Amino acid sequence: MMGGWNTGSGASIHAEFIGREWIKKGVELSVFSFYDYSFHGKVFTKSPDKEESYVTRCFTKYGYPEPKLDTSAILEQDFEIFVVQDLGMLPISRLASIFPEIKKRARTVNIIHDGELSKKTGFFNFDWDHVVCFDTRYYEFLKKAYPENLLSIIPYPAAPLMRGNRIKARERLDLPQDKKIIFIFGQAAEKAARIYPVLNKLSEKYDIFLMVVSKIEKTINAFKDIASDIRFQLKIIEEAPGMNGLYEYLHSADCTIYNKRSEPVVVVASSIFQCLGSDCPVIALNSNFVDFFENEIIKYKDEYELESSIIDVFEKGDKYQKQQKALEEYLKNNSSSVVAGKFLELFKKLREENGLKKI
Repeated sequence: MMGGWNTGSGASIHAEFIGREWIKKGVELSVFSFYDYSFHGKVFTKSPDKEESYVTRCFTKYGYPEPKLDTSAILEQDFEIFVVQDLGMLPISRLASIFPEIKKRARTVNIIHDGELSKKTGFFNFDWDHVVCFDTRYYEFLKKAYPENLLSIIPYPAAPLMRGNRIKARERLDLPQDKKIIFIFGQAAEKAARIYPVLNKLSEKYDIFLMVVSKIEKTINAFKDIASDIRFQLKIIEEAPGMNGLYEYLHSADCTIYNKRSEPVVVVASSIFQCLGSDCPVIALNSNFVDFFENEIIKYKDEYELESSIIDVFEKGDKYQKQQKALEEYLKNNSSSVVAGKFLELFKKLREENGLKKI
């Protein structure tokens, strides 16, 4: 698999979720990723202290001055399936130069992360065996560029259900037991600073504790800028937690807020997929970042709905109960393990169609 790995991009999160599940299922995985100095994506969750032995860093991202790709790092490996994550961020011309050789030995799959038909030179010059997208929004524009028999929808994977104990999590994190804790992190963290008037109003009835976890300077400054105007407790933790640390924070919180407005292209909220398995209710602005979701998260369209949604979660009301039930069912069908299995089914089909041995 070629693409982001151990970075904060949505493509990297996707790759890690399915790639690590493949390994659990007995797949021999090789990962080709960006050189350290050419990472794609800011780090919102911490990378492992020691990178996995199957990861080879061998190229620069698209648009990097003098794009580089160590072609021997890929061609010297033995593989039967070649998967690309987010082609638009890869050194397209350099990959194209070795693609015929890759095609001789492997079935090739392109996982699309672009929110519209790419305008990058050479993007559509690859003869893929299959192209995968996350939902019908992507499918509708991709069928203009690819034959429909080469397209499949495989949903973006969610972290599996990993419930925690709120009391114990707060003890371990030295957080107050008697407050309503709202947790904010990730790509939407900076945007969430603007909801502070709603939290000010809620603080008249509840003892609000807003916990912001980020190492991104822009995010940290956004919350420092509102510090003099707030009437609730704010704690900024300058950290990029690993997945275990992220889930410790989520398990300690009453809810987490995602406040990103719509983009003009198709998008997905990768940080929400990271959070879903924690069982911490996600309250999200109703934008095209969350089109994919129905009742698995609680959506709001304005400050009034945000306020009522937070109250509902605090009081474990109807929205909360509906969300919890829908989430459990959703994770049965869309967890990283299930989605990784759907890819393996696709790979098996591709190999059988080409008369190659079964995986």
